[in-house]
Amino acid sequence: MFRRNFNKFLKNPPVEPELYPYLYSINFKKLSEAKEKINIEPIQCSQCGAILTNLKDIKDDPNIGIYYECIYCGTINMVSKEGLPDSLENDLDFIIEDIKPKKLKDEKITGTGAIESDLYISVIDISGSMRGAKIEAVKSSLIQTLNDFKINAPLTKYILIAFESIVYYYLRSDEKPIHFKGNTLFSLESMKFELKKQVNKNDFLGSLGEFADGWIAVVKNLRDKNMTALGPALYLAITSFEIFGFSAGRITLLTDGLANQGVGNLSGTNIGADRLYEDLADICNINNLIVDIVGVSAPGDNNEMGLQTLGKITDSTGGMLYMISSEEMEVIFSELRKINYIGKDVMIKIITPKNLSIKNITGAFSSKAVNGSEVKLGVVTDNRELFVEFDGNKIKDAKMDKIPIQLQVAYKDLEGRKRIRVISDQVKITEDERDFKSNYDQKLNAMMNIQKSGAEYYKGDINGSKKRLNSLKQNIAKELGVLNKENIAFKKKSFSEGINFLDDELDEMAQESKQMQKAPVKSFMAVAGQARLRSSQEDILKRLAKKKKQK
Repeated sequence: MFRRNFNKFLKNPPVEPELYPYLYSINFKKLSEAKEKINIEPIQCSQCGAILTNLKDIKDDPNIGIYYECIYCGTINMVSKEGLPDSLENDLDFIIEDIKPKKLKDEKITGTGAIESDLYISVIDISGSMRGAKIEAVKSSLIQTLNDFKINAPLTKYILIAFESIVYYYLRSDEKPIHFKGNTLFSLESMKFELKKQVNKNDFLGSLGEFADGWIAVVKNLRDKNMTALGPALYLAITSFEIFGFSAGRITLLTDGLANQGVGNLSGTNIGADRLYEDLADICNINNLIVDIVGVSAPGDNNEMGLQTLGKITDSTGGMLYMISSEEMEVIFSELRKINYIGKDVMIKIITPKNLSIKNITGAFSSKAVNGSEVKLGVVTDNRELFVEFDGNKIKDAKMDKIPIQLQVAYKDLEGRKRIRVISDQVKITEDERDFKSNYDQKLNAMMNIQKSGAEYYKGDINGSKKRLNSLKQNIAKELGVLNKENIAFKKKSFSEGINFLDDELDEMAQESKQMQKAPVKSFMAVAGQARLRSSQEDILKRLAKKKKQK
C-alpha cells in the first residue's frame, strides 16, 4: 500500500534528480483487505500528529515519568503503558469510531417506519440541444438505474432534478415538480430559501424499493425545452442533503451543453463561476457526497460543456468525469452503478522529519497541484494510486542513519466505521550512488510523469503533456544504455517496463488526437486528462495485456 521505488536515500542529491526522484506509491486496494483490529487507542504526537508504532521508544524516567520522544519532530509526549501490547507492527489499522445503528424514522409518505439510508439525486439536462436521441437515451438509461436500485438498494431515497431555463425539482413522483425560475436562479440564498419553504411539509422521502415505478413514469414524460440552468440545478441538488439531513449520498449530473442561465454561468465572462463550483465541491466534501458528471456529445456538434470547471467537483469528491455519445449512455450508467468504492471521506497525511519535505503528490487532483502533507480525496476505488515525490536536498544535514516516514489514511469503510490506517517506514541513507541506482524502479517514475501529464492535458497543454513523456522516455532509454555500458547491476526490467508504459501512453494520446477532431476539445481534454491523472500501474498493465492479446 505504501511502497518506494528506491532502497536508500542518497546523502547528497542524485546527479540527475529528474531521472531518479524519491517516490512512494500509495495504492488503496489494501483498504478493502481484512486486517486485524487494533484494540488500543492510537498514541499520537501532540505536535506533528505522528502515531507511535515502535513501543520500544517509550521511556520511564523517575524525574519526567513515562514518555517518548517523537522521532519526526522531537516533541516529548507523556503516555501511559496501561493496556499496551509488547509490540506493534509497522502497518496498523485502528477503528476510531464503530458503526452507528441506523435510526428508524417515521415515513410521512407511507405512514410506516423506514431505516435511514443514502440519498441519490439525478440532475438531468433537458435543454433544447438534448432533443431526439440524447434525451431518449438518458431516459432509457435512467429507468434502468431506477430498476437496479429497486432490486439491489431498495432503501435508497431519490430526487429527480431536470433543468433547462427553468429548474424542475421532483421531490415526489406522485406530485408536480417545484419550479425555480427567473431571478431566483441568480441567488443561492433565494433558491435555498424557496426550497426550504416548499419542502417543510415533506420532511422525509419515499424509498425506491416502493416508489421506483412512479419515478419511472416521471422520467418517461421528460421533454426537451430551452436553455441550460446547470449551476442552479446542481446547487439545489447539493443543498438538498443539508435540508433533508442526509450525511452521505450521490449525485449524477448529465449535460450536453454549457451552463448559461443563473448562477455558475460558464458561457460568458462570469469571473465568479469557477469559484462557485469550487465552493460547491467543498460543500460536497463536508456532506460526504459523490458527484459524477456525464457530458453527452454527438459527433460533430462540438458543444463545449465546461467540463474543465465542472470536473473540479469530481476531483474533490472522487466521482467520475465522462464524455460520451448517446449510444454509449447505457454502458456508462451501468459502469457508474458497478463502481466499487472501498473508502469514503478519505484523507491522507504524510509525516516526515524536518530534513525531508514533500515536493508534490500526483494522482489526487487534475485541476490543481498538491505539495502539502495532507490531501482530502473524497471516495476512492480499489485501483486508485497516488505518487508522493520527496525533496531530499536536506538529507545531508540529517543527524541520523535512517529517515522515518509515516503514511496515515483516515477513512470510512463501507459499513460506516471511521478508521485510520498507519504505515511507518525507516529508510537508510547511503553515499554510494551506484548502490542507489542498482535498486531503483523506473516504473514508478514513469507512472508519476504519466499522472503529471494528465494534469497538463486536463488544462489544455497537449504539447507539454507529450513533451514530458517523450523526454522521460528518451532519458530512461539513454540511462539504460549508460548503466549497461558501465556494467552496473540494476533493475533492467523496471527500466524497460517504464519505457513501455510511456510508449503506451503516447500511443493513447495519438488515438485521442483523432477523436478530438470530432468533439468539444476543452471538455474532451478535461475528461481524458482526469482519467490519465487517475491511472494506476494496474490499469496500464491490463491495457498492455489487452493490446497484446488483440495482436
